[in-house]
Amino acid sequence: MEALDKFLRAYAFTWKVGICYNAKCWESHAEATKEIQELFVPVATGPTLVLNVVSYVILVMFLNWAAGFSADYNRFIALYSLMPTLVMGLCYYYYYIFRQNMWQISLSSLLGWLNNWAMAMAISLVSFSQVALRYFALLLLEGLLPSAWKGYVMFPMSTIEISVQNSILMLYLMGLALLVTCPLWCEGFRVVQECLGRDNKLSKSEALMEILYTTSQLAVVLQVQTALAMIQMRTGFPFHFIHFVVVILEYIFLHQMVQFKFAWLHKLCHEIQPLYRLVHLEHHICKGTYPTSPAAGLWEVWIEGGTLFFCNTLACVPYFYFNANSVGPNLVVHNMWPHKSCIQWHTLHHVAHSDIYAVNVPSENDEKFSRDVKHYRERLQCSFFIRHPAMSDMAGFVMTFILGLAVHYVGGIGLFHVWSEGNLHFTG
Repeated sequence: MEALDKFLRAYAFTWKVGICYNAKCWESHAEATKEIQELFVPVATGPTLVLNVVSYVILVMFLNWAAGFSADYNRFIALYSLMPTLVMGLCYYYYYIFRQNMWQISLSSLLGWLNNWAMAMAISLVSFSQVALRYFALLLLEGLLPSAWKGYVMFPMSTIEISVQNSILMLYLMGLALLVTCPLWCEGFRVVQECLGRDNKLSKSEALMEILYTTSQLAVVLQVQTALAMIQMRTGFPFHFIHFVVVILEYIFLHQMVQFKFAWLHKLCHEIQPLYRLVHLEHHICKGTYPTSPAAGLWEVWIEGGTLFFCNTLACVPYFYFNANSVGPNLVVHNMWPHKSCIQWHTLHHVAHSDIYAVNVPSENDEKFSRDVKHYRERLQCSFFIRHPAMSDMAGFVMTFILGLAVHYVGGIGLFHVWSEGNLHFTG
């Protein structure tokens, strides 16, 4: 009963955190955050990361089974996604950082991790509740639309599988390009540090290691989001046209939409250290930030309900997620462009651990409480993105369009190559 009581308290206080954040009730927001923090227990970083990656592999294998993917697809994911994540995590990068400490898993640390995992599941239930509420609310809104606008599209499972496989392979090509251009990212790191008045360096060997690590995790969001979308559709809840319209708007206005869900969850992860280690640390463990970053820790996708926003629709249309996120906003945001005019707030969040949680456009909470927004704003006026915050969304949209064309015409793959395979179902 005590465990259930803690779970329900975590669920209730997470709702309070989100509501108070969006209502700008900062004192109540801080009180609710403290209540959640008291439900977690400290666990050493090394053992936490080991348990994270092992349990994450099990999660993906289970979700893929529940989604009904083919044996060939599951073998591909195991070989080209889960195996690199596991090997680079356990045998290479975590050992590189923590050495033998990563294996010091005692009964107490295991029980502590399980407690924290259960609390994270309560937080995730809030996200899944929000996603479900938005799904059904939009279906009610659909009832007001003309008959021709009511319906959904479904693609064969084999088409979805091939699109995920091709997306992963293209992201590996991006990782190879990063390795080849490694000196540029070292220079980008130096430029940021110099602009901040710091003398930190990123060596080529460190950058190469970090690029290999982030590239090994590049499918973290894609494969979980795809599996969750397919499970939802298999259970009779397809994504309708209206859901696609909303998710497109969410991505076009990414830096406005993150205020409503992602920003406060992101802040919560940073303020509660055991939660940070459980769901977000993999995303920050590197000194730099790179375009192959999956934009989340291993378990972070789950606690966000499978999506940063409210509509988990990108993954059920071939190449939609790859075009709208991987080669768009993510390519812009998770980067260290080697020129001071391209420095972004989220660059600082990674390379200087700045307390800015709404990606590239500081939220009202960031403006009020962030020490780094106040400290660096004037110094960063050299950056086009700092002077013109709306340009982050514009740059992401332009990148999506340009690279989408390149993938379509040069790579010979993409949504428009397989659109004819979709089946339209009108419900009006």
